[in-house]
Amino acid sequence: MPDDKLWSYAGLARLWSWALVVVASLLLAVSIALQAGGDGGVTGGFLATLLLTTIITAGVLYPLFRLWFGGSALPSSRLPRAKPATGRRLLPATRADWVRWSIIVGLVLLLGGTAMLAFLVGVLGRGGIAEGVVVGTMEAWGLATLEDAIRIARAEVADGRRYHAATRRPFAVGDNLVWVPLRPEDGGD
Repeated sequence: MPDDKLWSYAGLARLWSWALVVVASLLLAVSIALQAGGDGGVTGGFLATLLLTTIITAGVLYPLFRLWFGGSALPSSRLPRAKPATGRRLLPATRADWVRWSIIVGLVLLLGGTAMLAFLVGVLGRGGIAEGVVVGTMEAWGLATLEDAIRIARAEVADGRRYHAATRRPFAVGDNLVWVPLRPEDGGD
């Protein structure tokens, strides 16, 4: 498309990871609000169960996500498929594009996470365990992706390239991944 834009690939990975981490924190608040609206209210036992389940779930899933996602699902796994940016001149996505995309990603994750949380609480009941599993899973996923964003930034310096998704809106960013030579002022040689 003639109006494709360059979206920083490391920036998109960071956006996704921080959106997951922030939404996980918001879901923690949603969990407490759901419990507060129930018959038993928020008790120390509920809070302890919620927090311990969140920490244990994140602690178990973080290394598993790094392992499971590493070969194909983490953004850095797509770097070898990047092609040099050639042909028409592509302009970087603007600040307004990034803000708009951040809001969309955050809202979609929040709605999806809330739906998953409500479903599990409906099936398994309140008490903190179902809520903690949802929050911990999103937290672990966000942290695994954040680590991968750091890996992309290191690869850019090592490869002497800046990786971008060339697309109007970054829905399927791995489908059109391009690179441009890294300029010396960007931290390259």
